[in-house]
Amino acid sequence: METLIIFVIALGLAMDCFAIAISNSAISGKVKPGIPLKTAIAFAFSHLVMLFAGFWLGQAVGRWFEGIEQWVAIIIFLIIGSKMIIEARKRQPKTKVFDINAGRVIVVLSIATAMDAFLAGVALGITGMEVWLAALLVTISVFIFTLTGLAGGKNFGMAFAKNIAITGGIFILMAAASFLSQLFL
Repeated sequence: METLIIFVIALGLAMDCFAIAISNSAISGKVKPGIPLKTAIAFAFSHLVMLFAGFWLGQAVGRWFEGIEQWVAIIIFLIIGSKMIIEARKRQPKTKVFDINAGRVIVVLSIATAMDAFLAGVALGITGMEVWLAALLVTISVFIFTLTGLAGGKNFGMAFAKNIAITGGIFILMAAASFLSQLFL
């Protein structure tokens, strides 16, 4: 069950990156050659770093939540998933889209999208889940989804990006539901 939860979390985080990549590719103009690969590497690396940072923080404060670890994870994933869905529903064409061809934009977007990975890492650390598997799945899925989103963003369109972001939030909410089901089974 733990592997399935980690896989669902990885997909949810990757779908958020996918939506951002599609949005920036579809609206910001022509994506220069090499930018999709650079962006995918930056997004994947930032998710990896933030996931581990969150995990270490979660382990450090885990003793404060002894006995209620699952509840803390549920709350964290409810916050992440809800935030992703709310932000996606508010997203309008030509808003919050930057020139993805600029290096500083890639860095800022990679850090911004990785904040959810930080919170997911905290939840994993508090519950004592396997961080190495999570790191592998999150990094690979974020890389593939970001690369695909930038490469085909114009073909996918903004409506698809919005739906993918909502779906990513739903996946994170499913992770919260999985933790909840473990409490009662």
